[in-house]
Amino acid sequence: MSRKNKLSERGVKPEATPQLPIQDDPYWKVSPVFMDIHRIGRYIERFESIGDEYPQWLDDILEGYPTYYCVLGVHRGATADAIASAFAIRMDFPYYPQELLFEALVVMNTPELQAKYDEFLSLFEQYTKCLPPFEKRELIQKHTDEINRTKKMDRFVQIHEKYGDYCSLYFEGMPDLYEYAGLAKNSDIETIKRDCPNDSELLKKIYSILTTPGSRQEYDALMAFLTENGNPDGIENRKNKKKLWKEFDREMIEKIILLSLTEPVVIDRYFTRFDKILNENQDWREYIPPSKESFFSILGLDAGAFPADKKEIEALIRDKYRQLERTPRVNLAYSVLKNQLLRDDYLWIFENHSLLKILATLFHVERVHKTVPKGPIPHNPIEKIFSDPLSKMSGGRK
Repeated sequence: MSRKNKLSERGVKPEATPQLPIQDDPYWKVSPVFMDIHRIGRYIERFESIGDEYPQWLDDILEGYPTYYCVLGVHRGATADAIASAFAIRMDFPYYPQELLFEALVVMNTPELQAKYDEFLSLFEQYTKCLPPFEKRELIQKHTDEINRTKKMDRFVQIHEKYGDYCSLYFEGMPDLYEYAGLAKNSDIETIKRDCPNDSELLKKIYSILTTPGSRQEYDALMAFLTENGNPDGIENRKNKKKLWKEFDREMIEKIILLSLTEPVVIDRYFTRFDKILNENQDWREYIPPSKESFFSILGLDAGAFPADKKEIEALIRDKYRQLERTPRVNLAYSVLKNQLLRDDYLWIFENHSLLKILATLFHVERVHKTVPKGPIPHNPIEKIFSDPLSKMSGGRK
């Protein structure tokens, strides 16, 4: 159907065909009746007039796009704060064309425009009365397809709140839960209970997810979405990066996967803390892995054999320090390890350096041995999923 037909050429008799369902866009209405154009001419003229004034409105509605209310996910009467919040969410996951999103935002935030848009939607329903049945069915089908795409994306957004970094790591080659546990994706729950290993914290977590119907359904929906909407570059990247994971230490792999299943934004949090610690303590750089010398070795301590009690730790550190010559290196090591906050930060770097190094390798971040942040980590899952998210999710429109 062209974006603007010559309405005077309408007049086709309706066919006795059931209407397709229209779901979840309450302000988008197609009339089930057929009327001759001459009987509703005044409505058509007004509809054309507004369409001439706002051609994007006309293009969008005749392409089957949801109404601007549905595009943003707000109802009539929504507050400015609710509209702004809804817009921010859509921009984070831009499966609608940006021009459509911005137009929706302007209309929803401008009372005069919103009133005119409401009139336009009412006139659209009148306009559909004179559409030939085949065009009406085509329009409804386009709209239904858009709504279904929106539902899938909204479902992904909801799941993504729990699996944010998991999605990012998945496209960096991380094995999915079935792969890691050695299970077939179509395994029934009894098979999973019988065959899923249960000898580590990660495998216990996998067992819990895959044997709990709601959790497994959610996880499977996430994987289906990523698979269905993956672009060739993202899929190829995953394929190439899978080889890297075979080279990583198994203990670190388990830690990374477990963290991604329990903390949705762990990657940024880890790199942010690493940057903060080293930017505030630049004289530590020579004494962190992979350097052979550490504050522990300088004082003759074993980092992995610290007593649990704080007083015992501090007594041990003081005792070691008394036995050494007061060189700048020794004084620095002592000043760091005797202070609990500094000691905790230094220990955190030691405990997580291997994990950070793996993440830096995956995301091409050259900051594990540097003190200057290199900007945000490029792990937006949308960028990994879609080569052109707007085109992929919006029926080809850019």
